[in-house]
Amino acid sequence: MFKNYIKILFRQLFKNKAYSIINIGGLAIGITAVLLILIYVKFEKSYDGDLTHSEHLYRVNLTSLSEGNLVENSSRTSPAMGSLFKEEIPAVSEFSRVVILGEVIAGHEEEFVREENIFLADAAYVDFFDLKVLSGDPNLIQEPLKAMISDEVSGKIFGKTDPIGKMLEINSTNFDGTVEFEIIGLYESPQENRHLKPEILISYASLYHFVGKEIDQSFDWLNLYTFLKLESHQDISELDAQLNASLLIHHGEKLKSAQTEWQVNLQPVTEIHTGTTTMGEYEKGIDGKKLQYFIWIAAFVLLMVFLNSINIANAKAMNRSKEIGVRKVSGSSKKQLFFQFMMESLAINLIAVMLATLIIILIGNQLVSLLNLNLPESTFSLAANYPTLLFLWIIGTLVSGIYPALVLTSFSPAQALKGTLKFKLKTAFARPLLISQLVFCLIILSGIMTVYFQLNHMRQQELGIALVDKIVVRSPMLFVDGSGNYQEQIQQHFGQVPGVKNVAVTNEIPGNEVYWRSDQFYKEGGSKNGIMYTMLNVGDKYFDVFEIGLKAGRYFNTALEDGSEAIINEKARESLGFLTNNDAIGYKLMYGGFGEPQGVEIVGVVDNYRQQGVNIAVNPMVLNYSSGDLNYYIVDVEKGLMAQTLPKLEASFQTNFPTSPFEYYFLDEHFDKQYKSEQQFVQLFSLAALVAIFIAVMGIIGVTTQLIIQRNKEVSIRKILGASYKEVFYLISKEYLTWLGVCFVVGIPLSYLLFSGWLDNFLTRITLEWWFYILPSLAVTVIFISATLFQTIKVSLVNPAETLKSE
Repeated sequence: MFKNYIKILFRQLFKNKAYSIINIGGLAIGITAVLLILIYVKFEKSYDGDLTHSEHLYRVNLTSLSEGNLVENSSRTSPAMGSLFKEEIPAVSEFSRVVILGEVIAGHEEEFVREENIFLADAAYVDFFDLKVLSGDPNLIQEPLKAMISDEVSGKIFGKTDPIGKMLEINSTNFDGTVEFEIIGLYESPQENRHLKPEILISYASLYHFVGKEIDQSFDWLNLYTFLKLESHQDISELDAQLNASLLIHHGEKLKSAQTEWQVNLQPVTEIHTGTTTMGEYEKGIDGKKLQYFIWIAAFVLLMVFLNSINIANAKAMNRSKEIGVRKVSGSSKKQLFFQFMMESLAINLIAVMLATLIIILIGNQLVSLLNLNLPESTFSLAANYPTLLFLWIIGTLVSGIYPALVLTSFSPAQALKGTLKFKLKTAFARPLLISQLVFCLIILSGIMTVYFQLNHMRQQELGIALVDKIVVRSPMLFVDGSGNYQEQIQQHFGQVPGVKNVAVTNEIPGNEVYWRSDQFYKEGGSKNGIMYTMLNVGDKYFDVFEIGLKAGRYFNTALEDGSEAIINEKARESLGFLTNNDAIGYKLMYGGFGEPQGVEIVGVVDNYRQQGVNIAVNPMVLNYSSGDLNYYIVDVEKGLMAQTLPKLEASFQTNFPTSPFEYYFLDEHFDKQYKSEQQFVQLFSLAALVAIFIAVMGIIGVTTQLIIQRNKEVSIRKILGASYKEVFYLISKEYLTWLGVCFVVGIPLSYLLFSGWLDNFLTRITLEWWFYILPSLAVTVIFISATLFQTIKVSLVNPAETLKSE
């Protein structure tokens, strides 16, 4: 019996080659698109999910309020919180503190590297985040001036030599120079799906060497991450209440005097990468809501694929009616026929899944590169995707097989053999099968327009800062070329290059979040109010290069000592309590951090320019002047001279710093990377649209061809009775127009509901105009008419004698 099923299967596939190609090809291409989207979503949701203690690890986040108004939700907390919560909350079994050090130059003897993924952490971090220690003793990380390095960094600096026991020199602006650390451990570089990926770990106790052990008692230094390991089966909302009660007891009075309120809450480490509501993240993750939209896209495409398969099977039903009639008369039961058709669906879906798997294996990396998804190669392995493939195969078999099997086995054998079967296939067309494909096409095309124009809208917003024709050059490696202040040298050398207008310097460029932040600022004669201020060190010409508008006062006097003056933005002026920009000029800006409060004169107020993208609120900012070497040099180039100027800049850099690499990029392109998730949204929507249109066209051609063939006799009789070509054409086309109308009535409201909700996630957004739906509707109409026009004209011109002579 099974052998007969296989024979019938291949007979049907080769007998109807065109429909087999349409069916299997549509399934394969659709499943490929769906599989790629699911691989991406699965990877993004896998961050920190495979940690040994992932179910018990939480990060403490801090919400700050001033006079009842939200200041910010931050991932940064203070050193005192971790130890306090462990001591007073029984559910907390252990804690770990992590400090971001920022970019450093690290090396040994003659070999040095620039490293950004460097943190200060304790031994608990090694256990919490499953660092695979290859050699050394990680327990020694509890001592000051100790360090652990990854095998990747070790290979760059030490080659194949064992680094344990050797000294690692680290130069950082946070250290005000170079400090030596003993290497006490070597570990495997963290895998990609970690929200923190340290390549160098310095002992947290090294802070004591620089600022003393009293740092552990500070609630005000909000510049580290606090991770808690909890006992099993905890009520997190109840635990949040306990943490806040403990914090209020020990720090409440000070917060009250500053008219500030703090609320801490626990966030599972597995949700950090997909949670984008907190400030101060080391690495920007992806909004979990966007991943849900990607899943909806995959679901739409998958449903279209299955509807296409169902439509084609139904369209072929009349052609198989006599075959089914003969088999029923010969003794085949309804159950046997049903099983046969399900076997056909099983085989067709298996072939499609195998083809999709082959496509992913062969060109998966190229597709990822094209769509800018940044997936590791391991995500495409058969072993990693076996459950997903099995699911797609089974669900495809059931969804695309059951309904056609029920239709085919319901035929009356007597009617089938006499040719009087009254199964009206056009009702399959009228039901929400082929129409649903058109609706999904309309939704996806509307989505492409919405996302594209929203991204364009964000890019075109006024930033208050000039980004075009700017080259960012990384500072030279200090170890390689000797210590010293390069700011004046580089500005002088670059300034002599033809085509260069000016050179600025800063410790953080636009497009990057500024991690140096504090709530310890207040105006002279005032008090702290809990508002968080961003602090940025800049050099000479910063305001000229970026064309930042001066609202009051003046720019820095570079003849004065570094840090003796401050320039603030308008948001900071408001936060400090000054009514007008001129009111702030001449006042002292006080800082009440460690030790006695210190003050510097406010000499200028500038525009609220955007350090980051338009979907991130402008923060109060304090800018300080620094004549020292900072991280980035921004070269302002004459318009139209970029191609000629860049090689000359590189030559100048290599002449003066011959052993340092010339590392550069274009500032506008770097700033645009903030919109990566929106760009991915456009690209995935475009992929889905191409697949949806391809499948819809194949489905329309397949189904309408069968429908028209079945109406050949009717059309021939009408033509004999006097119907003209135009009347026949109208007769066939009017039904199509009816279903297009149904598509628009259903698809346009659905599109509006879906994408108006998506736009609500943005601070600045477009308005959904009427043409956002008219243009996709016209596109769907063109697609539908193009797919059906040839067959409609063909049947209108058919010779009635050729059709009726066989009757």
